[in-house]
Amino acid sequence: KKKEVIVRGAHPNNPIQQARIKAGLTQEEAAEALSCNLRTFQRYEQGKPDRKGPPSEMLYKMSLCYQCEIGALVSLPDLPEKMDL
Repeated sequence: KKKEVIVRGAHPNNPIQQARIKAGLTQEEAAEALSCNLRTFQRYEQGKPDRKGPPSEMLYKMSLCYQCEIGALVSLPDLPEKMDL
């Protein structure tokens, strides 16, 4: 049975946060499991557009920790319905 995870400072559209919550981990537990500084981890979940996301190695570790595909941890920009090529 998964424990209830209390969400503070939520970034509900951030796929990294969504995957962590689905895995039933707090930020502190996830950061420790990933050998990542808590503040750095929190920045990944903020997902600010002016910042680079987690490096590919961290995304891989997150996918193992959260038991999800790497693609579930990244959001792609909205693409136009029709593209002129």
